[in-house]
Amino acid sequence: MFFSKSRSGLSHPDDVIDSIDHSLSDASRDRWSPVAYAGGMLAIGAGLLIAQPRVGHVPDPAQAGDAPRNKRLRRAAQVGRDGARAFAPSNVTDSIGRSLLVGGVALIMTRVLDELSGHDGD
Repeated sequence: MFFSKSRSGLSHPDDVIDSIDHSLSDASRDRWSPVAYAGGMLAIGAGLLIAQPRVGHVPDPAQAGDAPRNKRLRRAAQVGRDGARAFAPSNVTDSIGRSLLVGGVALIMTRVLDELSGHDGD
């Protein structure tokens, strides 16, 4: 049994952890640890999307203005900057959060499909 009561009537956390560790085999732990990892990825990703911290905010790239430049190198840099603007995220943490969500879902789906496919010899 997982919970054994001490004299005070409460289980000691180390006893609970030890009993859970003994009840899980190494193979079972190896099979289901990716699900726990994916759960962490989902939690962190959702947290980033919900919180949207200002740390990840990317400023507008046209801070120096949009007026045409006189020198060729500066005009080329301005064109490159404006071209890259289309691909740059407005908030980096949103991109990281979405990536963690997609990765977590993919990891869980892979683990579940692996379990459904059965073991060798089945």
